[in-house]
Amino acid sequence: MQRRDFLLSGVAAFATQLFEGTAHAENTSLSGTANSTYHVFGVPLRSGSLIPGNENDAQAYRDAQLVSRLQAVGCNVIDEGDVNIPSYLPHHSIPPIRNWPGPRIAWDCISASVSSSLQQAGQIPFLIGCDCSVVIGSAQALRRTSSEDIYVLYIDGDFDDAAPDATHCNSAAACAVWLLTNDSPFWGGPALRPANVSVIGWSSASRSAKSGVRSISLAEVRRDGPFAAAQHMLQMIPASASIILHFDSDVVQARELPSAYFPHQEGLTLSEAGQLLRGFLGDPRIRIIEVSEYASLRDFDHSNVTKIVGLFADALRK
Repeated sequence: MQRRDFLLSGVAAFATQLFEGTAHAENTSLSGTANSTYHVFGVPLRSGSLIPGNENDAQAYRDAQLVSRLQAVGCNVIDEGDVNIPSYLPHHSIPPIRNWPGPRIAWDCISASVSSSLQQAGQIPFLIGCDCSVVIGSAQALRRTSSEDIYVLYIDGDFDDAAPDATHCNSAAACAVWLLTNDSPFWGGPALRPANVSVIGWSSASRSAKSGVRSISLAEVRRDGPFAAAQHMLQMIPASASIILHFDSDVVQARELPSAYFPHQEGLTLSEAGQLLRGFLGDPRIRIIEVSEYASLRDFDHSNVTKIVGLFADALRK
């Protein structure tokens, strides 16, 4: 064999190996996603919110046939019932965090409930009926069960990064991103690096100067296209990361989803929200899904929660 032919054959062999390796990696990712099991946990939590409205919202998701609709699109789903959160948590408006230490107690309960699922590959807790502060409990659980770096994709109409203030009482939900990214005595951290948290789809700007949190505004999502924006964000996250996907229903505009806890006049359409979720939920690094801030008291006929269930059923379709 001549030297030129030898070199060409070596390059061809290398290219074949590279292609096969890439194909194997892609197939592994796809099979990991396809074989995942979603463990649905209701979170009967109002303690992290401003006013009543989230006490038993998980039941509305069940009435809207969340489990059967996910199963119908090819998902493996187990309804684990509700997280056992005490009903006697404190309720007050004393600064800096409303109802404290109620939210911390709830986060510890959530962390304890979902940890067993997180210890097994392909098992994904799916939290429903919750407020935005539950992301702290999810991050705490991942910290305790995984050695991988944790990233949070926080899809929300607000930044939720208000700093605790001794002169003003904020809800834990309004402080969720700040608590997640700053060392404080309020949860069993350590805090995540700000660059590990991305707020996506916001129309109400950040309340913390120089927070270091990544973000894509509503306008930027529309400029780039929801699916492309999701894919771009995922490309910035290491392959070895574990991701929490948080979806606040107020990221959808009020005229399409008026049942949000704090509805926004400006927001994604349902179609745009669906494209964004499809861009994210096919990623095998997703370890926890949270759907928050739906108020069943504003949705007597369950038409709005049916729309939310439809968004996730379409995004998780196999």
